[in-house]
Amino acid sequence: MKPSNKTKNIIFKLSAILILLSAIIYSFNAEIAKYVMIVGVAGYAATMFTTPYPGKNIRGKRLYNIMIFAVLLMAVSAYLMFAGMKQWIICLLIAAVLTLYGSIMLPRIYKNEQDDENNHDSSVKKS
Repeated sequence: MKPSNKTKNIIFKLSAILILLSAIIYSFNAEIAKYVMIVGVAGYAATMFTTPYPGKNIRGKRLYNIMIFAVLLMAVSAYLMFAGMKQWIICLLIAAVLTLYGSIMLPRIYKNEQDDENNHDSSVKKS
């Protein structure tokens, strides 16, 4: 059974909120934060890995791969949190910056790709 896009979107958003909450909860209770982080990263990774970049643009595929790298950094961050190392903050910060950049740029690139295809299709029909 394949989950719908709506279900994936809900899991994606909840997972992102859990990752953010784990960073906040860590200052109050590190034990709970570790498990919240694992659940959040697992859900986030599941949605990222099951939703590939739909376009053919090489730049879009590269940005998607950067976002996959950000998910791996989140997993490393969760491991470092479990190991009791403070470097998890740096890994999570880098992952957040990469994810933010990718989430802003990917829709733009995909939209430009769709516009280019539509313009190409309309010019082919005119000739």
